[in-house]
Amino acid sequence: MTTRASSGRTALLAAMVVALTAAVLTLAGTTPRGIGAPVQTFERVELDQRTFACGGGLPDATASHGNVVNGLAAAVPIGDAAQVFDDDKSVALGAFAGQESRSKDWLAWLPCPEPRARWWFVGAGAATVSHDTVLTITNPRAGQAVLDVNVFGGDGPVQGPGLHGITIPAGGTQVIDLAKAAPSVGDLAVNLVARRGLVSVSAADRFAPGFVGKAVQEWLPGQPVPSTSVTMTGLPARPDHATLVVANPRQVDAIVSVQVVGATGTFAPKDTSTLTVPADSVASLPIESVFNGDPIAIRVTSEQPVTASVRTVTGGDVAFGTGVGPVTGTTAFAVPSGSADVVLSSLGPASSITLTAFAASGKQLLDKAVAVPKASSVATPLPEGARYVRLVATAADAVAGFSVTDPVGIATGGVSPAIRSVLLPVVRPGW
Repeated sequence: MTTRASSGRTALLAAMVVALTAAVLTLAGTTPRGIGAPVQTFERVELDQRTFACGGGLPDATASHGNVVNGLAAAVPIGDAAQVFDDDKSVALGAFAGQESRSKDWLAWLPCPEPRARWWFVGAGAATVSHDTVLTITNPRAGQAVLDVNVFGGDGPVQGPGLHGITIPAGGTQVIDLAKAAPSVGDLAVNLVARRGLVSVSAADRFAPGFVGKAVQEWLPGQPVPSTSVTMTGLPARPDHATLVVANPRQVDAIVSVQVVGATGTFAPKDTSTLTVPADSVASLPIESVFNGDPIAIRVTSEQPVTASVRTVTGGDVAFGTGVGPVTGTTAFAVPSGSADVVLSSLGPASSITLTAFAASGKQLLDKAVAVPKASSVATPLPEGARYVRLVATAADAVAGFSVTDPVGIATGGVSPAIRSVLLPVVRPGW
């Protein structure tokens, strides 16, 4: 009796110790990984300044930088190293930068990215002849950055040597050609995760629309992290071809619903309203039939988090629609020269956004309150000579994008809200 009681008390005490240990680990947000093993988390950090890194990667690429107060400075060439621009708090919310490449066959444009820890590129390629994407990864901050690159294709993850544990010193740049690092055919999704530090990434995309030998070049914009709802903007009014590319990084299939936020309301397009994306894979869907010349945005929803882009071809030139968050407060962005429209699309309720367009000198060319009808999209043509735009919203009810046409091609872009804080990788001692 005494032996059994003692054994019972010992077992109970052991169970309590185990339970208490598990509780402490849970509260600490860690799990046992061996004494001294690092545990990575992310914490949100408010920014004292904004940094734009224009990585180039396309022929004769140039970078332009400015802010609403001082105007847009003259473009400067982007060499082997990225052009990096810093803006302090006094002008940060109205600051912007863009990179441009022009030839007789294309007009390429990309808002210069700001450093962050997590990146997605959907619609990339890794085939040398027909479709190849080259990543230019810049570490504009003090301290080294360490990152992993994961590639997903139509049949699942694509393996490539040397894509994990990449170290980039402070102020350094790393170039990764996917056709060499992870050769594959078909549309790909690329995920970059900085385990230490923050990086900016420009993805130069070379694509032959329809046949070999007529490749054009464009920057593939970064997409938002996977979510159950993604709204893509920066779409031309009537492209010749359009392909929705969706990435599913989860280990279960995703059934994706497609909606069009059009000029007269939001609707599911006939015959292209759903797409099944296998686990850890990428799938695509032709959607040119949904474009009729009216302003639109494309929304995808799924019970499984996904991310997506829209690749369009207009007159032989390629452009990309990108997922963006709602316009909040003040956001400014530059546009290339040409005939431009800004498209505002409702996320549900009706709203109003103040749009102000400026010449490069800072001269105001347009200032108007744009009414965005419920569940609809509306286009505002920019005046001739407009080179940057400021949007002011009092509620997060709409997203924005732009499209610019020029005799040599077309450029589009989604408008991302000004970054006010970032998720910073933090490595803490393990247990």
